[in-house]
Amino acid sequence: MPRRIVLGLMLVAVHSFLHGCGDDAARDAEAVDSRPASIPVVVVGMDGLDWQVILPMLAEGRLPNMAGLMERGTYGYLESRRPTFSPILWTSIATGKGHRKHGIHQFARRTPDGRITLYNSADRTTKAVWNILSDYGKRVSCVGWWMTYPVEEINGVMVAQTNTLDQLDMRAGKNVWKGTLLRGVPGQVYPVERQNAMMAILVQVNMDLPALVRQIFEEFRYPMSLLGRRMWNNCQWAFRADATYLRIATTLARERPLPDVTLLYFGGPDVVGHRFWRYREPDLYRHRPTDQQIANFGHMIEQYYAYIDQALGQVLGACGPDVRFFVVSDHGMHPVNLEARFDPDDPPSDIDSGGHPDAPPGVFIAAGPGIRASVEGKRSQDVVASDLETVGSVLDVTPTILAMMRIRIGQDMDGLPLVQLFEEEVEIARQPAPVPTHDTAEFLAGRGHPAPTHPGEQERLEQLRRLGYIDE
Repeated sequence: MPRRIVLGLMLVAVHSFLHGCGDDAARDAEAVDSRPASIPVVVVGMDGLDWQVILPMLAEGRLPNMAGLMERGTYGYLESRRPTFSPILWTSIATGKGHRKHGIHQFARRTPDGRITLYNSADRTTKAVWNILSDYGKRVSCVGWWMTYPVEEINGVMVAQTNTLDQLDMRAGKNVWKGTLLRGVPGQVYPVERQNAMMAILVQVNMDLPALVRQIFEEFRYPMSLLGRRMWNNCQWAFRADATYLRIATTLARERPLPDVTLLYFGGPDVVGHRFWRYREPDLYRHRPTDQQIANFGHMIEQYYAYIDQALGQVLGACGPDVRFFVVSDHGMHPVNLEARFDPDDPPSDIDSGGHPDAPPGVFIAAGPGIRASVEGKRSQDVVASDLETVGSVLDVTPTILAMMRIRIGQDMDGLPLVQLFEEEVEIARQPAPVPTHDTAEFLAGRGHPAPTHPGEQERLEQLRRLGYIDE
């Protein structure tokens, strides 16, 4: 029987169990629920990570940490969803629900009095995985995840992704950046006693960033045009954010015991994919870049993937071997704007050459105690696209985390635990009886309260309007 059909039948069986438990099954599940989940879980989110970049690099031995996880675990495609805006998808990953249930529908929204404001954590209309884990006494670290500003009170540490004026430069380009950690903005770190330590890390990253960027990309061989400078300068914010989140996450991971669940986000793969795909596959575009432009930028995507793999290695090293590791991306990437004219001295308003409007599938890799191998004995260097199958959906990540923690699944979740990832003796399919929802009246009463005003919010909204993300 084909593997896809087997996995589908397994998911149907779990769905039937979760949504139609009889008394005997519920009693069995109660017994399983009493057994503690002692294996820490680390989820590393990598925005826009794509297999078509990963596979050739694996063949060349350039992604040793991803390769190691693949060879001892499960890997494949992770289905995405439309629309593919980052705040929507990463909130779906963190809630197990689509945007109609979690309440984040865009980058920005209109208030009852007619103003347009950025979405924030208070606009989320359902609990995220960090809320649910905290409710059950699990310790959580959440670093850099979308829609976490302002931070929430959790049983652990949260460092927000923040969008402010400091990361915007309208003179340098008209594009949407990932957020970052910034000095002088309240509500970015919980508990507040950790704020000074996190800001000290930010200061150090700022000092080290020029050397880090040179290490990742080396020196450019030729002078950059206006378009080149725009793309390059715009990307610095993503590089800075990823380096900051990495250093914070590894610092927290060295504190023992490890949290039950760690969530870490990197936005850089998406940013370099948007900006530099045209230089990676120049012959696809009507307005082909020059040889000098290709020499400068043709390997930037691969260079950043190699850096992110090194970052993954640092997280693995800080956490130790007895951890379940997950690498997930919200969507893949591919060439866009093939007919556009990319004038180097008069750049178009849309300078992206890579995109994901049709929701190409993302990357899923999982490894650790109790996780089965996709193909026994298969070397990562030998994996080709035809070997990849769909493992699940972005909606399945949170239910799977809860299943590993022996926490009841909410019946209002759109996703299901990925039971096929686990060896039979783990018995991940034998879950505690589900609850209708984890959203309590107390939690819902606290939703929608205004967050602190983002510095530079109006500038960011103007940027989104120019890109067509929001309308008047």
